[in-house]
Amino acid sequence: MKQRFSDKHPVVGLLLWTYGSLVIAELLFGVVATFTLGKIGLEPGTATAIGGSIGSIFVLIFWYLHNRKEYRFMPRKGDIYGSLKLIFLPMLTYWMLFFGCYGYLAKGFPFAPVGLKQIAMAAMAGFVEEVCFREIAVSYMAKHWIDEKRIPFIALASGLMFGLTHITNVGSGYEIVSALLQVVLCIFMGVFYASIYLRKGNVWVICLFHFIHDLLTFMAAESITVLGVTELPDWIMIYIAAIEFMLCLCGFFYIRKTKRQEIIDLWNYKWSRDQISE
Repeated sequence: MKQRFSDKHPVVGLLLWTYGSLVIAELLFGVVATFTLGKIGLEPGTATAIGGSIGSIFVLIFWYLHNRKEYRFMPRKGDIYGSLKLIFLPMLTYWMLFFGCYGYLAKGFPFAPVGLKQIAMAAMAGFVEEVCFREIAVSYMAKHWIDEKRIPFIALASGLMFGLTHITNVGSGYEIVSALLQVVLCIFMGVFYASIYLRKGNVWVICLFHFIHDLLTFMAAESITVLGVTELPDWIMIYIAAIEFMLCLCGFFYIRKTKRQEIIDLWNYKWSRDQISE
């Protein structure tokens, strides 16, 4: 049987699958939606975000169809609940600490109403980034490199690829220092998400929490913007980096040595290398 290019060149295949999917979802579908939905009066940013969300579903379907003979996409019984158990308490604690900063700056309730654009942008980030950097990238790496010693590197690689994409925010008006800080924060968060995905193989719960986090962040930013605060103080940024690093450590704890055989068994099952009971 003819070997696929991605199997012969797995590193190149990883980059093509991950970033190619990102470009197709956010740029291609985003541009098409901007023109088509713009004709009915939808604001360009909102249209682009809606297009990106639709694009993420497209690349997810393509990923599944391309690998359907060997890849089990649907989660096993209990994996959705298991993902919720792993993600809920750390994220709830993180949100209380994170948005407490905004409450301090806003001198009260830290969330202000936002519009359709912010909701659409949060949805696009939640779906596109998790489909590309967890469902596709982590699954691909698990297919080619899963073993006990490499599991932490798979989580780290997912976080690095996710974080480094945010350096492009320099082109959106961010100062280089701010963009680099965002890269680091996204690496920490990416490792946490990737570790949960490695444990349970279910992307939907992570998409949901990513969407909620981004939406709450938009609402919190709006709450301090109306008070004239456009930049977070340096001490708050250091504090945020510290608590996101704790999430990163939590992620590595989830894929500790005693859990790695469980992770290997899951991914052998998902890539049809083992017949584990459902």
